[in-house]
Amino acid sequence: MRSALTLALILSACHRGDRGALLPAASAPNGPDAILVRMPSGGGTARAYRWGSDSAIWTSNTNAPRLDHILAFDGEQGALAYVDGRGIPGRLDLRVKSADAAATSPLTALASADGWAIFGLTSRREVSRLTPSGTWTFKPEQPPTALLPISDGSLVLVSSDGRRSQLRRLHPPEPRVTDSTSLPHADVVVQTDIGDRIYFVGDSGLAGVRVRDLSRTKTVKLPARAWDAVATPSGDRIFVALRGRKSIVVVDRYTEQIERTIDLAAEPTALRMDPDGQYVLVQEAEGDSVSVLSVGTMRVVDRVRSRWRRDLPLVGPDGRLALALDSDIVIVEGLSHRERLRYRGGGTDLWALIRWNGFRPRAQGLDAPVLFASDSDSVSTAAAVDSTLAAAVSALPAGAVATVMKPEPAVPPTDARKSLPPAKKSYTLSFAALLAEDRANTLAATIRVDGKPVRVVPSTRDGTPVFRVVFGPFDTREDAERAGRRSGLPFWVYEGAP
Repeated sequence: MRSALTLALILSACHRGDRGALLPAASAPNGPDAILVRMPSGGGTARAYRWGSDSAIWTSNTNAPRLDHILAFDGEQGALAYVDGRGIPGRLDLRVKSADAAATSPLTALASADGWAIFGLTSRREVSRLTPSGTWTFKPEQPPTALLPISDGSLVLVSSDGRRSQLRRLHPPEPRVTDSTSLPHADVVVQTDIGDRIYFVGDSGLAGVRVRDLSRTKTVKLPARAWDAVATPSGDRIFVALRGRKSIVVVDRYTEQIERTIDLAAEPTALRMDPDGQYVLVQEAEGDSVSVLSVGTMRVVDRVRSRWRRDLPLVGPDGRLALALDSDIVIVEGLSHRERLRYRGGGTDLWALIRWNGFRPRAQGLDAPVLFASDSDSVSTAAAVDSTLAAAVSALPAGAVATVMKPEPAVPPTDARKSLPPAKKSYTLSFAALLAEDRANTLAATIRVDGKPVRVVPSTRDGTPVFRVVFGPFDTREDAERAGRRSGLPFWVYEGAP
């Protein structure tokens, strides 16, 4: 799903990259919805709005902590990863409307490529990966200064002595470095959205590294040192803001040389790429002016006033701009700057524009029991159980007839039946059913639901032992499903006690 969304954004950028003005962008009818998430920086209730509307379609049930910045969004789990004011990462779960910490102590160098895996450095300079299913820790030989998560799940560790940077790549949870390289120290690091290149910008110029094996590309000499740099979603061009100059240089990835220089009205100090690849927002050195650069025409098409922050300004899918003006957040039309929406008092909050279909009405088929991938000894579906048990039972001798005696059900007297209270229903959350007890115990040791351990319940089916990893019981199916979603793992719910 993540790969498909990334590809869709790249194709969208290629298709609409020739626009020379801020015009409404056509969106696919079945594409993800643009959702604007508002998180109080001082802590409190988080809200979500459809882009272009000031009516909240979602509010959190629990208060979010005081926040510092947003890391990334996990579109599959519907969770927005953040860092709070103490340096502790957490997730805002849009499905269960909760904000929960992902660690118990502050971490440094926090980074995430997908919102699901959050990487950081502990006080012991160990690398920690935090996921909804557990925590993984790695002790590198040389303490890293920066962590670069890659979209394929791997991680690049960056260590620097001030003159050169050492890069090492590993694939968690494997504690083994697979590739390494070194290059001159860089002031700016840029990753492509598709995760195939990393660019380092320093005194010697712009040096590229292929992520698959950390092999070096040609170093592109720059006419001056850089303030900042960004890449298009496809990674075909890199925009570099030069220090002491009123210009931006554009480097072509394939020719590995400067393609052109774009003149500006003032010196650029920071850049922000539109996720759709249509525009580059440029912070100017003086005042609150922001230039809007069209990627398609390679020229400045607009200039607006806005405070420059980690989250704002930003460009919406319809070409409108979200600006931080005084104490409010204002959405305006491009070019005309006509005000369309104003979120009063939103200037102190954190904002994130995500693409997600989770607020659409659910199809009925989505609530069917989960079917798990086949496992050598998994019996998570009835078909897998039946086939496994059939293989375990020897065939009867020829002519033999198996007779199964069904006991007569005990029927209480009529008066007793009338006096019995109605049976109370219960529901159990199940994560797996295995034929090997040791594997069930190993799996159960890695699962927590709301901080509590799950358990292994032995049972039999047609004489074959089955070990279920379960949690519960719950009074209602809805309570069980909510707990299952909070676990972040595949699950199914069945009626009855464990």
